[in-house]
Amino acid sequence: MPKHTAIMTERELEIGKMVRYLSSKTGGFANPKIVMIGGYALRHYIPFSRYSRDCDFVLREGLQAIQRIKPKDMTQETIERREGFSFMRWIKITEIGGKKVKTGVDFMQGQVVGREGDTCKIDEKFLANAKHVVLDIGGRCEVFVPDYPDLFLLKVISARRSDIRDIAALVWKNGIPGNLIKRAGEVTDAGLVLKKVREVIVPEISDKLFINSFRGTFVLHDFGEKEQAKVVSGLRHIS
Repeated sequence: MPKHTAIMTERELEIGKMVRYLSSKTGGFANPKIVMIGGYALRHYIPFSRYSRDCDFVLREGLQAIQRIKPKDMTQETIERREGFSFMRWIKITEIGGKKVKTGVDFMQGQVVGREGDTCKIDEKFLANAKHVVLDIGGRCEVFVPDYPDLFLLKVISARRSDIRDIAALVWKNGIPGNLIKRAGEVTDAGLVLKKVREVIVPEISDKLFINSFRGTFVLHDFGEKEQAKVVSGLRHIS
């Protein structure tokens, strides 16, 4: 039976291959403009990383062009289209030590939709402000990642437990993004952002068990009560 770390390492190698393949087919993610979000984009903003099962991308338009370049060794698992939003998911099944492991790549066009139906629009500013960076994802990958306020807002809109740990890491190492609520008003509901921060995110990070959860996710030990309090204080002062 393969160890969990071996499985995640192999999955990341597969995702890295996919990222480099996409780059080669889109002029370095410029045609159409594609921006990486999620756990892998987080690596640009914090000096440590966590494994992620999936790789997520957003774009304003051009999903049909992406659909046409799907690699032969991946399967299109999902395609969904509705007004203002399209979603596509590719998967690949890899066998590691006799165990079948799924790798997923998601594309969201027009907006990102959270698990409760909350949305964040992918506007022209989102694309224009995206940063061209180099990440280590099973090897060197050149990609676009969101500007800090935009990545932060995507995490708030989603607000799963994994996103909340990501938010804590971002605030710990980067502080609260400037002009956050002004930017929120351009792409989502600013009032909803404040509500989620106060009623969902702050209580989760304040919980006495959060430190253990955070340390286990990022495999580090220098996040303690002092750091937890600093993050919570910063979030409570968002207005």
